[in-house]
Amino acid sequence: MNKPLSILFFLLLSFLLITMQSTVLSPRVVGGYSADFNLILLVFFAIYVDFKWGIFLTIINGLFMDVLAGNFLGTFTISGICAFLLIRIGSENVYLKRILVQALVIFLTTIFTWTFILSVITIKEEGLIDFSLRGIMTQSLVNALVGLMLFWVIIKVNAKLQK
Repeated sequence: MNKPLSILFFLLLSFLLITMQSTVLSPRVVGGYSADFNLILLVFFAIYVDFKWGIFLTIINGLFMDVLAGNFLGTFTISGICAFLLIRIGSENVYLKRILVQALVIFLTTIFTWTFILSVITIKEEGLIDFSLRGIMTQSLVNALVGLMLFWVIIKVNAKLQK
């Protein structure tokens, strides 16, 4: 495996997808729900990248997302690290390379991270916790569907880079 090329690919992909998520594909621009590429990449790193590089990429993505989102610095980084660690710990007992398991992991990780993020944002801004469970569930479904397709593309492109 050409690890430096893969890490560079993951960094460039992260930069591209998170920039798109924060600008042209933002829910404010497209309306409704859009894929959370940062979260999808986090789950991918937790499943397919070794621990050292996976946590590094998760931290870089979290910091980048914190800067672009303009929220409380560390919100996406801390929630990302927690989600990454939960997935890695869970992967000791579950085979995560099956498509249905991956969809479930993306779905549950979205619920966890968005509950965490929305709680921090709401507490910071208003002092009250008030967010929609329906909204989080819908976002989880969108992320699971888009995430499975994105996993397939990333695996194929990374395999081509390895040749």
